[in-house]
Amino acid sequence: MRGLRPWIVLLTAGLSGMAGARTTLLIEYRDKPPYTYTVDGKPAGFLMVRTAQLLKRAGIEPQYAEVPIRRTLMHLQANAVAVCSPGLYKTPERAAFARFSLPIHRDRPHAVLAHASVAAEIRRLPRASRLFTDGRFQPGQLEGVSYGAQLDQWLAATPKPPLRAQLSPMQLVRMVAAHRVDYMLIDQEDLGWLRRDPDLADLPVERVDLADMPRGELRYLACSQQVPPQVMERLNQAIRELPESSSD
Repeated sequence: MRGLRPWIVLLTAGLSGMAGARTTLLIEYRDKPPYTYTVDGKPAGFLMVRTAQLLKRAGIEPQYAEVPIRRTLMHLQANAVAVCSPGLYKTPERAAFARFSLPIHRDRPHAVLAHASVAAEIRRLPRASRLFTDGRFQPGQLEGVSYGAQLDQWLAATPKPPLRAQLSPMQLVRMVAAHRVDYMLIDQEDLGWLRRDPDLADLPVERVDLADMPRGELRYLACSQQVPPQVMERLNQAIRELPESSSD
């Protein structure tokens, strides 16, 4: 549990004193603009703004750390310290080891980003579900992330197993542009952010919207089991009291 040990005493003391003193909680977030990222050493992004509002209303003092998603999932599963992470999808695998808050945001449906040479063929497919059974197309996937239950299931059953990018959506976009893969799924918020990069305009990739793409997934605060149920209820009450965040 490298990197977590300095937090254990601090966070345990904060949680044990929650009846009186303000609770302190480690919040790990990933570099996923515009949802969550870091500017000048401080957390930024619309989901971090909402998280800060929820924590303040719940009387919780955050200690923030930007951490890759795979490492955060390891920390949640190891359950060595009280830690939460905003913006995670709730999957059966994760629900087996983490506590989840009420939803804090709902995404818009995913889009497909395809290499220009195959975009027209993909557009001719009648439904999104057909894309994932068509053996002509090589999918790409970002390592360690979930796209939601239905899309995860479709990707797991593709005739050609997805080739994986390790770091970021932009890395996967460049794999599509290099035609190492034919297509990828992309969060619409991610795509809007990436389009600010002038380099993207010159890449041979095209957005494709398909019928029957599953509704955007809900995002949650995912916490280790070290976060007590009463603290989770304080978070949930704050979520009930603040306006819902949605990009539907």
